[in-house]
Amino acid sequence: MEDEPLFAEQIEAALDDLAYHVIGPAPDAAAALALLKTVAPPPDVALLDIHLRGGGPDGIELAQRLLEVRPLPLIFLTSMADEASFARARSVGPAAYLVKPVETGALQRAIELAVVNFASATAHTAAPDDHADHTRDAKAVFAGPDTGVLLPDALFVKEEGLLVKVPLAEVNWITTEDGLCRFALGKGRTVTTRQKLRDLAAHLPADRFVQIHRSYIINSDALERLDPVSNIVQVCGQLLPLGRSYRDDLLRRLQLV
Repeated sequence: MEDEPLFAEQIEAALDDLAYHVIGPAPDAAAALALLKTVAPPPDVALLDIHLRGGGPDGIELAQRLLEVRPLPLIFLTSMADEASFARARSVGPAAYLVKPVETGALQRAIELAVVNFASATAHTAAPDDHADHTRDAKAVFAGPDTGVLLPDALFVKEEGLLVKVPLAEVNWITTEDGLCRFALGKGRTVTTRQKLRDLAAHLPADRFVQIHRSYIINSDALERLDPVSNIVQVCGQLLPLGRSYRDDLLRRLQLV
């Protein structure tokens, strides 16, 4: 929900680069409410501007109405950095309050934390019969060491009806195309599974894997070279594209001398 068309287009492009499925944007509060009530499956998170066009409810009032329809995490993207606006926004319990212009990496982290924390809170308030399902949904966007998972250093992915073990240490990169994800492993071996790249990221340790493009996640141990001008990285001898919206975040995480 965004009141500036140009900024809305920029945010939509950034979300597209991050491999999120975008519903909208909605030009006003009524359209946003209609989307939440009619779109299936419903959105996982709502991005809202405080100042909206049309003289109707502002973004904070809209947030309250959205929560009456369906609980979901809220993120405010706004140019209003004053204390009064922040205090009003805080009253609806947003997951994040980001002041424009918003850096893509900050937006990605805000969305990830919003979804994870919301799922975790939902799991803790679930009825006993629903506990198992909500706990499954509450996994961190990048898995931590205390998840209780067997063989945390490996994934079992479905390939042609079989569950194939993929040791994380052998994964050089993962790419997606046409709804399929392909693991590029050592010695030219590949494993292909039908899954979204964003869903796979939920099972990858953040201290080893990093997304470099809307279609690529790499194992940082396999990263050999990086060209920040041509936006190319070399991973195990293979040249891969580096998305501009991911470049700055990647550079910040590397030890540059």
